[in-house]
Amino acid sequence: MWRYQLMDSVEGYEIHAKAFLQGRDVSKIGSRIVEQWTRTLPQGATVIELACGGGFPITRVLQEAGLRVWAVDSSPTLLGEFRKRFPMIPARCERVQDSDFFAQKYHAAVAIGLLFLLSDADQESMMMRVAQALLPNGRFLFMAPIQAGTWKDLNTGLECTSLGYERYTQLMGSAGFRLLSTCMDKGDNNYYEAELI
Repeated sequence: MWRYQLMDSVEGYEIHAKAFLQGRDVSKIGSRIVEQWTRTLPQGATVIELACGGGFPITRVLQEAGLRVWAVDSSPTLLGEFRKRFPMIPARCERVQDSDFFAQKYHAAVAIGLLFLLSDADQESMMMRVAQALLPNGRFLFMAPIQAGTWKDLNTGLECTSLGYERYTQLMGSAGFRLLSTCMDKGDNNYYEAELI
């Protein structure tokens, strides 16, 4: 019981990595939204993918769009699978909260299924850190509910927190982003598309 209470999403996803891969590899969640988003980026744009997992389906969509991808994930098991599938993509096994994002600037960043796994404070700082990692007019696409609230992560059972539309909009503004659009996929997952101004 003590171990479970101290477990965070990093440890949770490593413990459940095999089951997560089995489910995510056949899931299309986020792929159509990301595919549409890639069309707004310059040809050959550089993209940092945060919490890349095993790479399916999101990394595959980014790669097929001709984008140059760098990736970060905290799970050694997930990242090991990612490296088998995408050996030419630079990838690091580290928490996004601790990453220097390869110490470079990107045209875009994408975070599908990540932000709400972080604490409130980490969500707030992540918005600023992503902004600092982007080139002028850089784009950020992330998944997070419109409604504020908490729920249990289906993969780990850990508590997730959505700060909600108003707070995410405030955080984007404070980080120097302007919200371009929000959308929803067939699974009722919400996405925010922002541009650095």
